[in-house]
Amino acid sequence: MINLSALSHSSRIRSRLQFDETPTGPACYFSQAFEGYELEGRILADAASPDALPQVLAIHGARSDYSKLNGILYPLQASGVASLSFNLSGHNTTTDIQLADTSLGNNLQEALRFARCLGTSFDTVIGHSLGGALALKVAEAHKASVRKIILFCPALYSDVAYQQPFGEPFKSAISVPYSFLDSSSLEFLNEFKGELMLVIGEFDGLESTAFDKVAGTSAGTVTIDQGTPHERIINSPIPYEVIEAIEKHLRPHAFKKHVLPGCDHAVSAWFRNNPEYARDLAQEISGFLNNQCVRHPAH
Repeated sequence: MINLSALSHSSRIRSRLQFDETPTGPACYFSQAFEGYELEGRILADAASPDALPQVLAIHGARSDYSKLNGILYPLQASGVASLSFNLSGHNTTTDIQLADTSLGNNLQEALRFARCLGTSFDTVIGHSLGGALALKVAEAHKASVRKIILFCPALYSDVAYQQPFGEPFKSAISVPYSFLDSSSLEFLNEFKGELMLVIGEFDGLESTAFDKVAGTSAGTVTIDQGTPHERIINSPIPYEVIEAIEKHLRPHAFKKHVLPGCDHAVSAWFRNNPEYARDLAQEISGFLNNQCVRHPAH
């Protein structure tokens, strides 16, 4: 478990982060050493109780670092929700680890290490895309304490995929139709005693068969007709059946869902372009974490 009073108030990798934005409240930073490299973690504290450890662990997706989550973590901080986010190896320039030199299994071990930094206060995990798959695995490993899971456009991968190096071996493993059904995360969700909130873009998780592609795989990058003179190119990398499987493996009263209008997989950019919605959703998430009944965002 980490000691907040001993942490730095400035990031050592600030110039290498994707987004250099000022938090809405107190922030502190620390590193964890792995074999041949270090990864930075960032705590966004609740201004009302800056010395308290967060209860929330947040995991970014592929081709990202923790700053990619600012669009929702900053509004959450402003709503009184503290969080620990951190960098995964291979997906960004904050380390010299190349993507092909690591794996989803390594990323999971990194996430579990940072989860342990929160000690007994840890009870909520947030994940986006690839980080959503990791969030489910972290929740499974900490099923005695995790009570809330929040997934943004989550991926889901077979257990075999965790052992494949990123690049072609990983791509081949996840390209098999319906391979994600061979994930222990689904069995975990069947037994999960807590609650899960799913946030998905309107144009993510589309049915691949509607675009003449194979069922059980993603629609990918496609062009859609919105009934206007201009067609739109959207990115839908999450298979429809992944979202369907997550929903089917949860008890109805334990599941909440938000669909972001006009959004595809690029949730981070959507939040930056729709800050009012991000603030409202953050307030709803805060209520969800505190077992309060709050209104749904309406825009």
